[in-house]
Amino acid sequence: MSSHPSRAEAPNENNVATGSHVPDEPDDPDFAEQHSRLYRGLVNVERGASCTLLVATLGLIVLQVVSRYVFNSPFSWTEELARFALLWFTFVSAGFVMARRIHIAVDLLASKLGRVGTIVLDTFALTAVLVTAGVMSVAGAEFAIGANRLLAPATSLPMSVVYSAAVTGFVLIFLHAALHIYLNIRHPEVVPDAMENLEREAV
Repeated sequence: MSSHPSRAEAPNENNVATGSHVPDEPDDPDFAEQHSRLYRGLVNVERGASCTLLVATLGLIVLQVVSRYVFNSPFSWTEELARFALLWFTFVSAGFVMARRIHIAVDLLASKLGRVGTIVLDTFALTAVLVTAGVMSVAGAEFAIGANRLLAPATSLPMSVVYSAAVTGFVLIFLHAALHIYLNIRHPEVVPDAMENLEREAV
């Protein structure tokens, strides 16, 4: 029988400092979600929309295959709509992944730094993400507005609706990055928890 304490029993100064439940899994509500019902609702909407779009993409692909190979009369709009749904899924889910801070990351340098160094490095990385997402949001919005009169050939959807996926994704990433920077400054004790998500997933 192992003498090591379980994660639930192990002492955690972050838990003491914040009065919050420390997530055991990457998909558990983090510090920000535990303290803001509005923010928790936004993250849940992102997750629900991502799941819906993924299922819709799969359903459209199955419908295309069935109509083509079973009925020998393929629909002209399923393939195009599936591409659009996959595009929206990609960007919306990117916002959700940013909210939980579970993007794939190389943490060789962070693992060798102390708490202060880790916080500084994490804040620097988040600032780079914030600036990039802000620039891409503005550029994407201008591009989407300019494409308003263009229509998709099969579905006749305005291409601005399609290009708005990138705008939505980058805006969500911008908001989440800004919040994480704020938490790094005001609540630095929660930074290790966020960075340990990938390690918990690996275990």
